[in-house]
Amino acid sequence: LQNPNVVTRSSAKQSKVRTRAQQAATEAEQEERRVKLYGGYRSTGKGSIAEAKKQGKLRMSATSQNGTGAGGDQRRSSDFTEVQLKDIFQNAQSGARTVRGPTGILYDERFALHRCLWDTNYPECPERYLRVMERFTIGQLVDRCQFTSYETSVLAVGSTIQLVESVWSGTVQNGMAILRPPGHHAMTAEYNGYCFFNNVAIAAQHALDHLGTQKILIVDWDVHHGQGTQRMFYSDPRVLYFSIHRYEHGTFWPNLRESDFDYVGTGKGEGYNFNVPLNKTGMTNGDYLAIWQQLLLPVATEFAPELIIVSAGYDSALGDEKVATGKQCLPAFAGDDLYLFFAARFGCI
Repeated sequence: LQNPNVVTRSSAKQSKVRTRAQQAATEAEQEERRVKLYGGYRSTGKGSIAEAKKQGKLRMSATSQNGTGAGGDQRRSSDFTEVQLKDIFQNAQSGARTVRGPTGILYDERFALHRCLWDTNYPECPERYLRVMERFTIGQLVDRCQFTSYETSVLAVGSTIQLVESVWSGTVQNGMAILRPPGHHAMTAEYNGYCFFNNVAIAAQHALDHLGTQKILIVDWDVHHGQGTQRMFYSDPRVLYFSIHRYEHGTFWPNLRESDFDYVGTGKGEGYNFNVPLNKTGMTNGDYLAIWQQLLLPVATEFAPELIIVSAGYDSALGDEKVATGKQCLPAFAGDDLYLFFAARFGCI
């Protein structure tokens, strides 16, 4: 047996052959790239760019001459495929004119809290972060960056989930998430009605999947029907969706047939979707309280939810600019009355 660490004449010869084969393969690959890059002509050594240009001009000249002859048709040079040469510098100049998009900066003051507790001279210290932020402040770079709608929407969803978790764990008895953008029109794969993500629906699904919640009541008193929330739980008996909204026989946005009272759910979710469409304007507090007492409370009592989430859109209340201009006529109603009803009955909102 030969020692693999000893170089013999035979092994050196084989290695040399392999090296030449690899070099030939590399050159062939480079040649193919040149062919694609410089118009289909193989290079003849150094100066391949100039050679390709020369060959291209000769071909175009010969083709133009062949197009005009005895008995032949008169052809224009534009009828022939021109050899396109990709110049590296031209590509670089084109790239310089490319419109650049915005640049995002991710930062948080809490990053400076990370430090080594037993070594004050530890190199990876908060000052490394603080000095960078100081330079950003001097250059006003942070002020020039924008907090995008996507990030804001994700923050709204996360905030709603956090509040639901806090209520479910007993950290707080109840709470209100003051946030934007809204969510009840957003669907599983579609932005709709100024809503990117359905905050309430995602938080409810989170409670079902991760918190062990079995029954959730969603009350939606926004002046518009929350078709996104309805669709997400339309066949799910664990979620009872109750919406009171302006409908006007389908002439009010979102102008959907499914916003009417006879859409009650499907499959196992049949009977767990309640729409209260208002077909006239000028409703009063008494009208709303009658709906709470005569419709919502009996349904909620029978359902016995473990968690109640309210889509509290206030565009149906007096003070909304659309109401002030007369475009919407639903007056203010006392949301605290609804809270008192549920607090007295269930103690879980």
